[in-house]
Amino acid sequence: MGENCGAWMVRGGRWRYDWSVTFVPLRAEALVKHATPQSIAFPRLSDSQFELVASMGTRHTFAPGDFVVQAGQRGYPLWVIETGEVAIVESTSGITREVVRHTERSFIGDVDILTGRPTVISAIATVPTTAIRVDAPLVRPLLCDRPELGEMLLEAIQMRRLLLQQSGFVGSKLIGARYSKKTQALREFFYKNHVPHTFYDIEEPEGQQELSQTGASLEEVPVVVCNGKIVKQPVLSKIAECLGISRHIQEDLFDLLVIGSGPAGLAATVYAASEGLKTLVLDRVGPGGQAGSSSKIENLIGFPSGISGADLANRGYLQALKFGAQFTAPVAVREILRNPDQTFSLELCTGQMARARVVLLATGVSYDSLECPGIRELAGTGVYYAATSVEARACHDTTAIIIGGGNSAGQAAMFLAERARHVKMVIRAENLSKGMSSYLSTRILSHPKIELVPSTELVCVSGERSVEQVTLKDCKTNLETQHDCSALFIFIGGKPNTDWLMTDVARDEKGFLLTGAMVPRSQWSLARQPFDLETSVPGLLAAGDVRSGTTKRCGFAVGDGSLAVTCVHRYLASTT
Repeated sequence: MGENCGAWMVRGGRWRYDWSVTFVPLRAEALVKHATPQSIAFPRLSDSQFELVASMGTRHTFAPGDFVVQAGQRGYPLWVIETGEVAIVESTSGITREVVRHTERSFIGDVDILTGRPTVISAIATVPTTAIRVDAPLVRPLLCDRPELGEMLLEAIQMRRLLLQQSGFVGSKLIGARYSKKTQALREFFYKNHVPHTFYDIEEPEGQQELSQTGASLEEVPVVVCNGKIVKQPVLSKIAECLGISRHIQEDLFDLLVIGSGPAGLAATVYAASEGLKTLVLDRVGPGGQAGSSSKIENLIGFPSGISGADLANRGYLQALKFGAQFTAPVAVREILRNPDQTFSLELCTGQMARARVVLLATGVSYDSLECPGIRELAGTGVYYAATSVEARACHDTTAIIIGGGNSAGQAAMFLAERARHVKMVIRAENLSKGMSSYLSTRILSHPKIELVPSTELVCVSGERSVEQVTLKDCKTNLETQHDCSALFIFIGGKPNTDWLMTDVARDEKGFLLTGAMVPRSQWSLARQPFDLETSVPGLLAAGDVRSGTTKRCGFAVGDGSLAVTCVHRYLASTT
């Protein structure tokens, strides 16, 4: 195999996620100073920084062979070595190996200090060692209140995860069939939640060997091995528990509960948590939303070279964690109830209840499909509604066909052209001028590997286990032609994710939620006017693509998210 598929790479017959796409240094001056990845990942605290940490923590001693941190431990503290030496080891491949050694003034920990997930490494004292322990609840104040130290620690924990992955780290194992819908759903979940893992294809010898080692049969795939547990035919909720992603929701009253963690939901979460609001985020899959599936976003201010949706989502996620926001996934809301005391109670698919003063709906849209033969049968096994590195491997060095002429379709075409031999972009219109940004359409038309097929529509899709061929029809001549391809990507717009929502929330004719001045007076119960992002239910806000009148752009969603927090403050002030 041996091909490079962007964030996913084949090494030794196994697909690995390349964390360099997700975890990057935050400070530009690190590059100016010609810092190496190792110097970013393994800094030494200065005298003043060490004294600060020592004043916040407690001193502990360890004998050679003692565990400072043990693999699988959740909520582990930040350790800073005062004297001695600690080895970092991992054994996800089945063989224990040393990754690095920490000495005086080094700290122990990576991103799981913030996420609260079980740690993937162990830290073992190699000589008599003294270290300062800073418990997890004190780490966030340390990151926020001491910017210089906080930036250094954030850079280091991200770079450590990158270097760990590049060192041959296996992480969780996903064993399954590449064309399986269940396997594809698990890969999407791992991708959006930034779970280090290795995918083993059961059609490859190594995948068959891994499957036999689990004791599972072909009928029991997919199989996930995480934290020493073997889970056969897993559901996402069980895997989330195994990985420590799902959380038991506190019975406390949250100031803000955000449903959906796309750009709008993440922006609202960062601003709310940074301003001291107790914030909980719920999502069906994981951070990123629709933007998380974008290969590259180039029209978001502050990123002149563009940024992948996964990278943007991860940065927002870490920011929110730094400020103390709580996340849980995968979870869906079954019902929202407004209580007599003006608070909300939410019944979740897990059977838990969550309570909040304000609820923000940032559920986005789901892509529309096409009513063509073969679409439903091959969904997830060659028919896709996103173009990340997970889906891109299906069309490596072959032909990919994209249906749609908007910005999402254009970005997908540019991304896939780096992997596929040929990309055909099929649109019903005669040109791209109506639905696509000018800068992007110019690139599409000049790209040697992208062919624009105008005035054309999809008739059907065929293939046994995956997409093999599509039939297209010229809208002017009605002539039908067959085209070989290995993957079909559909980007034709979407509908709001509001089917589950109570019916008394005002909507426009397409089902998008009406907010602010758009709310009909007949559906508003208070003397005051609705706040800018408030729906027809007081205290229930909507932001991003789910809201009527948005431009369906990432920057707009981020702006909506920040505006939502202003509305939260105004609403809370009006109810006290």
